[in-house]
Amino acid sequence: MELTKTLRSEIENGIAELGMNFSSFGERSGINRGIFSAILNGTPPKPISLNQMEAITRAFGKPEGWMFDLYIEECFYDGKPNRRRVEPFLIRCAELGRTDCIREVLSRLLEDLKHVSMIFDIAETLFTTGRKQESLIFYECVVENEKYHHSERLAISYYRLFHAALGEDNEQNWRAAMRFEPFSGKLPDHYRLDGLLKLANVYLLLERWTEVELYSTELHEFVQAIYEIEKKKARKNSSQKPIPTERPLIFYYGHSFILREAVYEQEGNYEAARQCIDAYKDLSDFELPLDKSGRAEVENFKLYAKANEMNLEVLAGNMDVLDAYTEFLDENPDEVLPSFLTVLECANKYEASIDPFVDHFSPALQSYNINTLNYKRTSSLNRYASIFYELARYHFRQKRYDRALSYALQCLEMTVKISNKNIFMKSVPLFEELRSFANAEQTKTYENLMRSVYLNV
Repeated sequence: MELTKTLRSEIENGIAELGMNFSSFGERSGINRGIFSAILNGTPPKPISLNQMEAITRAFGKPEGWMFDLYIEECFYDGKPNRRRVEPFLIRCAELGRTDCIREVLSRLLEDLKHVSMIFDIAETLFTTGRKQESLIFYECVVENEKYHHSERLAISYYRLFHAALGEDNEQNWRAAMRFEPFSGKLPDHYRLDGLLKLANVYLLLERWTEVELYSTELHEFVQAIYEIEKKKARKNSSQKPIPTERPLIFYYGHSFILREAVYEQEGNYEAARQCIDAYKDLSDFELPLDKSGRAEVENFKLYAKANEMNLEVLAGNMDVLDAYTEFLDENPDEVLPSFLTVLECANKYEASIDPFVDHFSPALQSYNINTLNYKRTSSLNRYASIFYELARYHFRQKRYDRALSYALQCLEMTVKISNKNIFMKSVPLFEELRSFANAEQTKTYENLMRSVYLNV
């Protein structure tokens, strides 16, 4: 118990340096004199709780986390872990960034793998209270040490790690998706819905259409099954709580059709895509009670349907809808990015001239700020990259070479930032076609971008 004695001697020395006794220091720290006596002089000494340790720290005027490395021994008093001290101590260490103490405690806990359940509970406490980054070290510990491959907590841990890993970097998102995939089917139903939706969206941004079809189909079938179960539950007992999904069930229901619609559009099956739109364009007859957020989703899907109906017209080559489309987008600016991209792709596909539409919406692209994007940030970044690429192609076709070069460089810069290899691989040959029209500054910018890619490979 040498470490414990050292911790107690530090406390005794601190009290002596202040010129206090147990009684006066007890008043200063808020800890009873008798408790101090039991902590320091008891046979054996009374274990110190985390609250007491932090009260002592404040009384000494020490920084938070003072003597935490020595406090670890209190968590294993008599050599056994005490959950009432271990759990709050690890959570506090996570809050203070004391990974050194966390790793030491986890190492000692894992001498007996039955403690994996406690580690998982700590991770869940941190994650569900908004401390996602702090929870990751605990989830990683669970996935490395869980004995049972089909364990629900193992699947949830992989789901949490996947959720936390998603960000701007497409390569990172892909790796996170592949790591999570084998466990998506082992999740509890309310997590599985969200996991499938996130998987499908990751692959949608990566334009990996085989995986998009796989997970959008699985999501669609699963959400339909959950919908039927929830309707039966509601008919039997209207007061029964609904499945505790992260978003309202109607959100997953509608998006399962949107994802299938995207697959059909990619295949050129516009009739099937239109049937998907018809399925979510008016969900006011959804057969489950809707709260405020659920009713808001009904309105969102109406909006998506209107935009996507016009998208289908454009996809079929009908550019006569662009005046109506412009008016709609002016009224609904959140829909500009996805819709502008679709129109540009189709204009390039059908070699159409749509200068009024392009001139109307292009200025807004130059004022965007990556750091202020708050609507589906990752999707927005990828769409900006695609829009810049399509604008470069469009202006190249119109023989506006300087504008084409400017957009090609913006596209390359964005794709390097977010690791979007698909668009990057298309943008490089596009710039090479334009290179003869580039000035010295544009050429230098391009070469610097290529050098940054080479150095970071």
